[in-house]
Amino acid sequence: MLVAAEARQLSVRASEDDVRLASGWLEQACGELDVPAEQILRLDLCLNEVLANIIAHGGSSAREAPVILSLDAGSDEGDSYATLSLSDAGKPFNPLMVSARPQARTLADATPGGLGLTMIANYSDRLDYAFRDGRNHLDLTIRWNVSSW
Repeated sequence: MLVAAEARQLSVRASEDDVRLASGWLEQACGELDVPAEQILRLDLCLNEVLANIIAHGGSSAREAPVILSLDAGSDEGDSYATLSLSDAGKPFNPLMVSARPQARTLADATPGGLGLTMIANYSDRLDYAFRDGRNHLDLTIRWNVSSW
């Protein structure tokens, strides 16, 4: 049985100043939707990484239009879920098409950066991407079992 989802929405700028605002909104919205703290942390890490990528790589079009965030949560067959959706007007970028970078075997071989997409993939249970109407649309879904809480 699918229980209807409840949604929350926020519009922010693609700027470092609004990342903290987005995190605060996410925590509050998740709390209102009874998302457990561990799952909020997973979503917040993903949110911060995606916003950092939009700011760093989205180009001027990303900075000129708002980033739309929405959160919905519900349950499906005993499992609960929360989906964080982000829509930005930056350069088209499908994170699902990027190959994972091989991990360095030694500290000398390591280079800074490049692990954000791997982190997002590891912290989310499902990723969906589309480019439509001139905007990137990324959905990050996390799931947890109600009976384990």
